[in-house]
Amino acid sequence: MSHRFSLRAAVLALLVACTQVFVFAGPADAQVKLDLRDADLRSFTEIVSETTGKSFVIDPGVRGTVTVIAPDTLTPQELFEVFLNVLELNRLTIVNGGTVDRIVPMNVARELSSGAPRTAPKGFQTRVIEVENVPLNDIVEVIRPLLPAEAVLTPVAGSKLLILSDRGQNHARIEALVRRLDTPREQPIEMIRLRNANAAEVLQVIDSMGIVPEGAAVSVDRRSNALVVSGSDDLRRQLRALSARLDTQRNNVSSHAVELNYADATTLADVVTRAISNESTEANAPPIRIIPETQTNTLLITAPEERLDDIVQMIHFLDRRPSQVLVEAVIFEMSVNGFADLSSQFGAVLNDAIVGGVEFALDGRTNLTSLLSSVLNSEGTAVPTPGNGGYIGGGTINSSGNGIAALISAIASTTSTRLLSTPSIMTLNNQEAEIVVAQNVPFVTGSFAQVGESTNVDNPFQTIERQDVGLTLKVTPQINADRTVRMEIEQEVSNLTQNSSSAGGEITAKRSLSTTVLVRDGNVIMLGGLLEDGSGSTAQKVPGLSKLPLVGGLFRAKNSSKNQRVLLVMLRPRVVENDREAKHLTTELAREAKKAGLAIQPPDDGRYPRTSRAGLPFDGADLNQPFDAGFVDDFAQTRNYPPLPSRLKFDGKY
Repeated sequence: MSHRFSLRAAVLALLVACTQVFVFAGPADAQVKLDLRDADLRSFTEIVSETTGKSFVIDPGVRGTVTVIAPDTLTPQELFEVFLNVLELNRLTIVNGGTVDRIVPMNVARELSSGAPRTAPKGFQTRVIEVENVPLNDIVEVIRPLLPAEAVLTPVAGSKLLILSDRGQNHARIEALVRRLDTPREQPIEMIRLRNANAAEVLQVIDSMGIVPEGAAVSVDRRSNALVVSGSDDLRRQLRALSARLDTQRNNVSSHAVELNYADATTLADVVTRAISNESTEANAPPIRIIPETQTNTLLITAPEERLDDIVQMIHFLDRRPSQVLVEAVIFEMSVNGFADLSSQFGAVLNDAIVGGVEFALDGRTNLTSLLSSVLNSEGTAVPTPGNGGYIGGGTINSSGNGIAALISAIASTTSTRLLSTPSIMTLNNQEAEIVVAQNVPFVTGSFAQVGESTNVDNPFQTIERQDVGLTLKVTPQINADRTVRMEIEQEVSNLTQNSSSAGGEITAKRSLSTTVLVRDGNVIMLGGLLEDGSGSTAQKVPGLSKLPLVGGLFRAKNSSKNQRVLLVMLRPRVVENDREAKHLTTELAREAKKAGLAIQPPDDGRYPRTSRAGLPFDGADLNQPFDAGFVDDFAQTRNYPPLPSRLKFDGKY
C-alpha cells in the first residue's frame, strides 16, 4: 500500500508554491507524484535528495523557480531525470563527487574536478607538471580556459615545465588532462626535390624567415639535392610552395615573334628596349634583344624565359588601336575698301609749254601735264584717257601752240572680298597632318645678263621660286584621358593682291597663326580674330587762293579712303574611337558635300551644249562599294580597257 513518504516535504512545497507531492511505498521502490507550480528550486532539490537518497552541495549562486506537472507517478530514477532537466533549463549542472554531488552554474563547472577521492588534499597548492612531447604553448591554450580565475598557470619554455597553483582537488584533474595531451605524435617526413636551385641555399632562406615551428625540422640531402621536411601538413604545404618559387631555371634564353597590329615595329622596338635597359639585371644574365622586322611589322624577341612574358605583355599593351581626330576648321575673311577723289586742274600753254596753272598729283589720278603731253603727241592717232571716274575738261590751243586747258575729275569706288573656307582633316593621335589648298605661284628671285662685244645681251636667265598661295593647315593632336585634345596648330591664309612692288614681282597678303590649344572633344574654339577698320585722306591746295570764296575750290584737291577687314579662325576637334564613329562621320560629311555640290552646280536648261552633272555621287548610302564608273569618259569605256565597275545608284538615280 502506498503511504505518505514525507510530510515535511509536502508541507514545505505547499507553503512555497502550492506544490502537491505524494510518495507511495518505501524509499527503495517509492512512487512519487509531482504537481509543482512556481516552486523554489532549492525546495525541489530537497525533495529529490530525500527521494533518491543523494546528497547535494548547492552553490550560493543557485536561484530560481520550477514548475513540474506529472500526471503519473514517478520512480526515483524518473524523478532524478526530471531534476537534471530542471537544472539544465536553469543553466545549472551537477559535478559528481565521491559521496556528495555539487550543484553549480555551468560556467563554473569547468573549473571543478569531479570524482575526486576523499584522500585528495583540500588546500591551495603549487605543483610542477612536466611536458615531454607537445609544445608548451599548445598545452597552455587548452588548459587555461579550464582553470578557475584564482588559479595561476606559468609555462617554463626552456625546461618544458608547467607550474600550476590551484586547489588540491583540481590538480589531479589538470595533471590527468596534461598526460592525455602529452602523447608523442609521429610527424610525417616528406622529401622535396629541387631541379635548378641549390638545396642548401634554399634552406638558408627558410631558416632566415623563421617559419619552422618548434617540434618540426628541415634538413638537406646533398646527394639528391632535396629538402627533408618533418612537420605538420601546413608546414610541408608552405615549404612546397616556397621551394617551387625558388626553384626557377635561370639564364634559359627563349625567342618569340610578336606581330603588331597598329604600332610601328621600329618605333616600338626602340621604346621597349629603352624601357628594359634601365632595369637592374644580374651580372651573368644573357642580353635581351628586340629586332624589328619592317616588311611584316613584327618584333623578334630574344630574352630569358622568366622575363619573356613581361616583355610580350608590355608590347601588347602598347600595340593598341590608336584613336583618330577629325579637325574641322572655319576660316572667314571679309574686306571692304572704299576710295573717293575730287580734284580740279588747269593751266596755260605757251609755245607748247605750260607756263602757269594748278596741278595736283594724287594716287590713282592722271595729272594735267601728262594728259596735255599725250594730247599734243598723239597727232590724232589715239585718244588719251584721263582715268576712271567722272571728268569734265576742255581747252583751246592755236596753231602757234598757245592756249589754255582745264580738267575737273571725281571718282568713288568700293572693292569688297569674301572668303569662307571650311577645311577638314583626319589624323591619328600624336601624328602631324597637313592640308594645302593653294596655287603654286612662281616668283622671280634673281636675274643675270652678260653683255659681250655687241650691245646685245648674251645668256640672260632668271631664277624663279615657286610658293604656295592659298590655305595651309597643319595640326598635331594629342588625345588626353579626359577626352580633351591638345593641338599644335599652324594656320596660314595667303592671296595675291594684284599689285606689284617697285622692285618687280607680285605682292601677296598673308595671315598666319601658330599656337597650342586645349579643347574638349566636339567643342569649338576660336584661334584668332581680326577686326580692322582704317581710313585716310590726302589733301593738296594752293596757299591763299584755296580759301577764296566761290572760286577757292578750283585751287584745291582731295581724296579719301576707308577700309574694313574681318578675319575669324575657328576650329573643332572630334575624337574618333572606332569604325562605327568613323562611318557615321563619313556619311554625315558625304551628305553635306552632296548638298553643297548640288547648290553650286550650274542649271541645265536642256539646250545644247548640255551641262553635265558635277556633284558628288555619294549621298550617305553604303560607301563600301566600287567607285562610280561614270567618272570615266564614255569614249574610254568603248575601248579595249579592263572592265569597269558598274555605276552606283542612290534612290534609283545615277
